[in-house]
Amino acid sequence: MSFLLDNKKIELNNMTDISRNITCIIEEMDLSKLSKSELLAKCEELGITKCKSKNKGELIDLINGKTHSKKKVELIIEEDEEHNDEDDTGAIDENNALCNKGLFPVPQYLGSKTKYIDYILKYIPPDVESVLDAFSGSGIVSYNLKKNGYKVISNDILSYNSIITKALVENSNVILTEDDIDKLFEPNLHKNNFIETEFTDLYYTKDECMFLDNLYSNIQELDNEYKKALAFASIGRTLIRKILFAYFCYTKAMDYRKEEKHWKRNPVINSDIKKLYRNYIIEYNNAVINNGKENISYNGDILLTNSNSINVDLVYLDPPYGGTHSDYANYYHFLETYINYWKDEPLFNKTKQPKNKLQKSEFATKNNVLVFEKLFEKIKDIKYWMISYNSNATPNKEEFVKIINKYKNNIQIQEIKLHNNNGGMGLRKGSKEYLFICY
Repeated sequence: MSFLLDNKKIELNNMTDISRNITCIIEEMDLSKLSKSELLAKCEELGITKCKSKNKGELIDLINGKTHSKKKVELIIEEDEEHNDEDDTGAIDENNALCNKGLFPVPQYLGSKTKYIDYILKYIPPDVESVLDAFSGSGIVSYNLKKNGYKVISNDILSYNSIITKALVENSNVILTEDDIDKLFEPNLHKNNFIETEFTDLYYTKDECMFLDNLYSNIQELDNEYKKALAFASIGRTLIRKILFAYFCYTKAMDYRKEEKHWKRNPVINSDIKKLYRNYIIEYNNAVINNGKENISYNGDILLTNSNSINVDLVYLDPPYGGTHSDYANYYHFLETYINYWKDEPLFNKTKQPKNKLQKSEFATKNNVLVFEKLFEKIKDIKYWMISYNSNATPNKEEFVKIINKYKNNIQIQEIKLHNNNGGMGLRKGSKEYLFICY
């Protein structure tokens, strides 16, 4: 087997039928055979500056110094289990809800790493004690890192995602009491009618929208930030569970709920929202754990983070997959609107998105090389990188390796071929899920 790197065919060896491990060492090329212009181009590729006045020998020394004589790329191929995440609806077993202590509530979130969490944990180097999860998404990676004893700094640009990690990663001991829960369902005389007015019969019924308006006001009256986070995380999960296809891009959600032939396949979408919400509160309460570390949850753009404030052993990156329609702001706009209660913001299109507040991530575009380089420059001093990506995304694997090699010399690639669709346009049957381990 072979693949291309820097326009060269790289032969892979050490392959066994049992482990299916493939290792290749990219030996130092014979730089003396390159012209000065080719050496200068190589210097530019490696980020070496102020070298135009150097002679060939000096250029070769610069290149060898930058590359440490050899780069290592290890490719590990594994088969995906016969499992379809589209069936993972996260339905609650009411009889066991109280017994699921210390379990992360099953996410129903596009791109969630539920299937791959064991792979991710498996390849964390043994000397790592602290991890930055820069694109936390559903929160399952951050939570399992916490559960395994790491100090975790979690970040996501979307409010709902950061609410989840606020509730379950940063929070170590606060839960919603029975009195708190009862108060969430009490009538609130100060409630607004924003959700009822704007969203009735779009995603939810009028009664459900009225409940959401009332609930928002009651959450604001809770006396603790972690209690608020738990309440919002639980209702967010409830809303995802009750919506068609588990995200907010379709205007026919209520039509689907009205036709028995449709809703009988997924009866929870017509279940009582209050009962479902109570059950999810129990799940999120039970997921609160203390690992003895001071874990932190941030809500921001990782590209705007002060690099001097990032002091961790490893950074895990699970960015939107470029060119695969992984526009999470678009998919989950209603959750952002509700949690922030953007009642004074104009809403656009039939799906009623707050376009002035939410923008498509640069990472989700096809032309995303520059934004990756900007990110890698920011995190270059972190010893270890782990990056999740997919073969349907841009840049492709070979281009990705080339970019990473500007900053890290050793790359191990965990490659898993998908046998079933796994949500979103990127994680499709036949594609390959990658985990890059870089140092």
